[in-house]
This record gives sequence, structure tokens and C-alpha cells, in this order.
Amino acid sequence: MHYIEKYEVLSKIIRTREVIDYGVKMIGAEYEWQETQGEGVKVGIIDTGIDLNHVDLKNRIKKSVSFIDDDVNDLNGHGTHVAGVVAAEKNGVGVVGVAPKCDLYIAKAFDERGVSNDVSIIKSLEWMLENRVNIINMSYSSNKIDEKEKALLEECSKNGIILSAAAGNSGGHGNQDTISYPARYENVIAVTAVDYKGDITDFSSVGEKAQVAAAGKNILSCYKNNSYAVLSGTSMATPLITGAIAILQAKAMLRFNRYLNPDEINTLVAMYADYPGMYGKSSRYGYGIFSFGRIQK
Repeated sequence: MHYIEKYEVLSKIIRTREVIDYGVKMIGAEYEWQETQGEGVKVGIIDTGIDLNHVDLKNRIKKSVSFIDDDVNDLNGHGTHVAGVVAAEKNGVGVVGVAPKCDLYIAKAFDERGVSNDVSIIKSLEWMLENRVNIINMSYSSNKIDEKEKALLEECSKNGIILSAAAGNSGGHGNQDTISYPARYENVIAVTAVDYKGDITDFSSVGEKAQVAAAGKNILSCYKNNSYAVLSGTSMATPLITGAIAILQAKAMLRFNRYLNPDEINTLVAMYADYPGMYGKSSRYGYGIFSFGRIQK
């Protein structure tokens, strides 16, 4: 069984002006928007669906499907929030995602409670392969290996799809490795969460597989019923990295007329990651906090 990590809706906010959340600013996305905002990059999101009519997202959705029920519409809010962090449009209202012109491919695999099953996950991954997405965002977790899921993720990677997943919200317990699946798989980028100061959050899972960190505490994004909400979790940090990868892939297409392969993206993610006073790789931050600009603390 797969689960959306527990999260708290701190507040619902309806905006009549446009806001760039601190998490997007920490990524340094604004430094890149003059060259590209993720145009042409296909971002797959496996989650609780999406608000099909959300003012910040409706024009970014290219294809959507549900493998958990008969309606791709998001009754939970988590999937809409994740999608907004990646791709909310620059349209003068609401919020702005990291890559506000990328294309969204939505696979609903989680129900209103945030619960899924192995079959829905497998079908979602197969659908992503069929649609040849460039990146898959997986803001969910499981405590066990699923061999079919593992094999499909390996096939995705071999086909050039970049895989980004939430480390989990189990916190750090001494030297214990708490990173969940699918983030634990070898070919998946495991994302941990920091707060606005750049410090690792108390809820973020940690471990040897940690590769990169991004803001995950009190993140403002889109929510169900055409609203906005502030949520916390590694689920929120992961789409920040997914959006950054969309920017990198769009830049690669503009400059080299091709997308980068997973090894090249993994190298770039590590090189764009930084944490003052830290060099190398740690179990909490991975290679550091991702930013297109230099992190200051």
C-alpha cells in the first residue's frame, strides 16, 4: 500500500494578486525565467488528481487519467498543491510555480484519503511511459519494496525519464535511515525538506539515499476548489526539485537541442546544490539545498 504523507492545511487563502512563494524563491527559479519557464517539458505527476478548473493550472494540464476511481478531479487537495508548486502559471493572480510553462500529465492514483494500491501505481507508471513524459514527480511513500514498481522505474530511467520522489515524513531518529520507497530506489532522486532558514525540518526523513533538499515547510500553492493553501512535507519539497529539473531540461533543449539523460541531470542537481559550511554529501541535505542562485544563510 502507498500513502500520501500526512500533512496539515494551515490556511486556505484566496488570492487576488500574484505571489511567488519563498520555496520557489529559494530555488532561484526567477533567475531562469527570462530564458525559459519550462516550455515543452512534460512533467508527470502521480498523486490525488488535480483541480481541472483551477485558474492557475487549467491551461497547463495536457492529459489526465484516473486509475483509482472514475474522476481525475482532486477531492483531497494534495495533488493540486503539488502541481501548483511545479507549474502554477504566471497570470497575475494566485501563485507561480517553478516552471510555469511546462506541460502537466496527471495520473490519479490516490483516493480522497490519500491512499493508493500497487495496481494504481503500476498503471500510472505505465501510462507515464506510454506518454513519454520527461519527469515523474512522486510525492508519496511506502515502507516496502515493490519489485514490479522497481522494475518499471528502472525502465523509465532507461528511457530517459527523470524520477523525483519525496524522502518521507518520518523524521530523523539518531543514525536511523528513514527514507521511504520509491525515494529509496537507486534510480530515483530522493528529496528532503528544509524550512525558510534552510535548516532540515523535524519531520523530514533522512538517510544515505538523500540527494538534494528544498523548502518543504509552510509552502503556499494551489488547492482543491480553485483555492490556495499552505502545506508542509517532503511532498512539497519534491515538486520544487521537479520544477527545477523541468527548467534544466528546457535549457538543454534550447542550447543543445536534446534533453539531458538521468546521469547528466543527477550531476547537475548535485552541482546546483549548496549548503553554507557543508561540502560533500550528508544524510540530511544530500548534496545541499538546490538553487539556481547561491544560497545565503
